[in-house]
Amino acid sequence: MVKDDSNQFDLRLITYRTRQGVVTKESYEAHLKSLPDSAANVEYIDVTFEPKVEEVTERSDSYGSLAFTPADGATD
Repeated sequence: MVKDDSNQFDLRLITYRTRQGVVTKESYEAHLKSLPDSAANVEYIDVTFEPKVEEVTERSDSYGSLAFTPADGATD
C-alpha cells in the first residue's frame, strides 16, 4: 500500500505501481475521471519552428600556419 496517497497516482510511478498490484486499472481510471476539467484555463500560443541555420565564418587566426618547435631543440 502507498503510504502517501497524494503520490499514489503519480504519472512517473503509475506503471510500476500497477505492475506491483498497488494500484488497479479501475482505481486509476476512477482517479482520472475525478480530476477537474481544466479546458477553460487553456491559453493558446503561436509557435513556429525554423531550421537551425549554421553560419560559416572565416577565422582570422589560421591554425594551419602555426609552427611548433620541439622544446629540447631536436629536429627530424
